[in-house]
Amino acid sequence: MDPDMHRPATKAHDYLSRRLLVPLSRFQRLIRPSRRSVILAYYQGMKFRREAQGWTMDRKRDWVLSRLRFVARRAYADTSYYREMFDRIGFDPNADFGFDEFAALPVLERDNIRESGPELLSKKIPPNQLLRDSTGGSTGVPTEVWLGPEERGWKESAGEYFMQRIGMATGRRTAFLWGHHLDPRGRDSLREQFHSFETNSRYFDCLRLSRSVLEEYHRQFQRWQPECIIAYASALGHLAGHILDRGYRPNYPSRGFVTGAEKLLPEHREAIQTAFGRPVHERYGGRDVGYVAFQMRPHRDLSFEVDWANILVEPESNKSESSILITKLHADGMPMIRYRIGDVARFLPGTKPGRPSFFINEVVGRDVDRIWLPDGRWITGLQIPHLMKDYQVREYMFHQKSDYSVEICIAPKSGFTNAEEENILKTVRANLPGLTISTMLVDEVPRTKASKWRPVISEVDLSRGHAA
Repeated sequence: MDPDMHRPATKAHDYLSRRLLVPLSRFQRLIRPSRRSVILAYYQGMKFRREAQGWTMDRKRDWVLSRLRFVARRAYADTSYYREMFDRIGFDPNADFGFDEFAALPVLERDNIRESGPELLSKKIPPNQLLRDSTGGSTGVPTEVWLGPEERGWKESAGEYFMQRIGMATGRRTAFLWGHHLDPRGRDSLREQFHSFETNSRYFDCLRLSRSVLEEYHRQFQRWQPECIIAYASALGHLAGHILDRGYRPNYPSRGFVTGAEKLLPEHREAIQTAFGRPVHERYGGRDVGYVAFQMRPHRDLSFEVDWANILVEPESNKSESSILITKLHADGMPMIRYRIGDVARFLPGTKPGRPSFFINEVVGRDVDRIWLPDGRWITGLQIPHLMKDYQVREYMFHQKSDYSVEICIAPKSGFTNAEEENILKTVRANLPGLTISTMLVDEVPRTKASKWRPVISEVDLSRGHAA
């Protein structure tokens, strides 16, 4: 059927979703008592961000400090964990503390959350108003967190505010090239179908890709012509490679891409921009903390703008490349103060622990996305793509065992030769002197428990460079 025949209906759906269905859905939440508190927090978050968009840095810092004092006092009053901890270290949350005093507070580790459990929950929020969530467990046991109504509303508004600013608000034709640690095929209930219709979105499973699947997705995208595609970074990279290999000239998306879930590698960004000629916005966050930072102007620079109204981001050390610590500013159900999310970032010069960072130069990757040497030095995961870029390799994973040895899983492209495999070994051994390096050819590189592709995984203790 001629795609032009679909366009009047498609345009009508666009208008219906943006002008009627999405606003009506939010209004329906507003009049339902069980859902009212979350949507009110959503509106509060949207309103605050719009009003604060033109604030000076000094005014932002003053507001963040005031909010930190509120967060600490609420955590002390509402949870047994923070009451005991603050009393033990002699920290008075009711004093007008500054950023330096805040920087002296202990870091909240994933193990603290797993071990303390109910002690971190607010006594003021009824259990039936708490929503359970958890990380995918890609680095071990999943971390379970609980979200109150305020946090859920502010989290939702963070995503929507960003999408509105780049012209991709809810209701515009959006394709999700996405996956989940649960079966993504289980999205065919009537409720899910209506939600997709209401929001003008469609889901495309990115966990079961092949040449034929990518070809079918391309054909569907050509017919439907989404304005925006939100995707796992590696899956979008594969689609771009498929487009380039066949010399296609896609007419989608009309606005651009948003990637998440995985680190967007330079090689994938280059392939996506070459194949589609559209901006690629990388979005950074996590299941345990929500949306954290966004690339707003990828055509000019690749820095991330932090959602400072909802999340305080700080470096753990004064080094330019440091572990990220996060404090939730609206966590009414489970306060999380100076939480080590497990990622490393490159911060702007002069950024200090305890103080808010409003921009991040680059999110480097997971703490474990590095190859350790026995003397405590390491090679960052970002260096790995440069080692592999000249070979006929579709995907790869460097898996470092606890004895420091490295096994390279390689999913080869057609044309991959034994000589290339030997050259890869030679190159990697030169860059990782003294380590035992081996290769293994596979049809598909294994995914994490959260169904994400990670090019580097190390079982060496990430904090000390010693075997766990």
